[in-house]
Amino acid sequence: MHDDIKFAAILSFMGQTRDRFQVWGPPYTLQEKVQRAAQVENLAAVEVVYPQEFADVKITKKLLDDAELLCSTVNVNIKGDPMFHMGGLTHPDAAVRAQAVAYLKEGMDISVEMGCNMVTCCPLGDGHDYSFQMDYIQAWGWFIEGIREAAKHRDDVQLSLEYKANETRSRIIMGSATAALHVCDQVGLENVGVTIDIGHALYAPETPSLSIAQLHHAGRLFLFHINDNYRNWDWDLVPGSVNWWDWIETMLYIEKVGYDGWVVSDVMPGRLDAIQVLNAVGRSITRAKNLLSKVDHNDLWAAIRSNDAMAAYDLFYKELGLD
Repeated sequence: MHDDIKFAAILSFMGQTRDRFQVWGPPYTLQEKVQRAAQVENLAAVEVVYPQEFADVKITKKLLDDAELLCSTVNVNIKGDPMFHMGGLTHPDAAVRAQAVAYLKEGMDISVEMGCNMVTCCPLGDGHDYSFQMDYIQAWGWFIEGIREAAKHRDDVQLSLEYKANETRSRIIMGSATAALHVCDQVGLENVGVTIDIGHALYAPETPSLSIAQLHHAGRLFLFHINDNYRNWDWDLVPGSVNWWDWIETMLYIEKVGYDGWVVSDVMPGRLDAIQVLNAVGRSITRAKNLLSKVDHNDLWAAIRSNDAMAAYDLFYKELGLD
């Protein structure tokens, strides 16, 4: 692993996973999930989900300390509890909306205890499935108000919003990088930014590198989740396993914009062994960085700025030994 990469993973994926039809693996305890994460090569930190993995903050912190793992981020879940089945920040019931905001505030407090001072939240329950199901004007207002109230709770914690086009709702209220940037602008607070998930960008559909550039220009690129898919669903595959050139370009732009935060695996092992899959994620990062380090960047950027994609590809294929 390259020294400039801070490799982390979402802790939940070290436990039991499932889709709509099958369940994979035993129901690992929190301690077992942490112990499994500690076996992943070059993994320095884990993203821990609130409230599910914080029944006792002191215990969670001790488990990570004992395993010599940091907490990269606190991932606040405002979609999983049954009360959020019709939304969190946009739920018609003010009491449920208040509870979603309370979750964010509590997550922010916990992030300070864990030493990361960052929460990320993907509000997947906030959206709609049918026409006439949501008052979009009212819901958007509630969404902005909720994020603003949470972010004001403490300005020493970054609140990073992860966008996604759909799932669990057919349409999510914050479905793109530009929508997330608009949220940041309307909230108007410096500690609110965006988590870009490469898989979410791919099937939005966006060009992930362009989304990174947009977030960077606005000063809102807070966190980087990595995975891959076939641009038709959020399959959470190993990055570079499907969209190889998008992966290489993404890593080029992460380097270009000077991102120095955590590179977080958001890959679901599914039917495969989680430790082996996370090791493959680490190798994919290393391979991308190795390839980029071999290419003359002056030549590469000259090709890019000349709109000469074929020349850029030739530089890479030469270093891959395929010519």
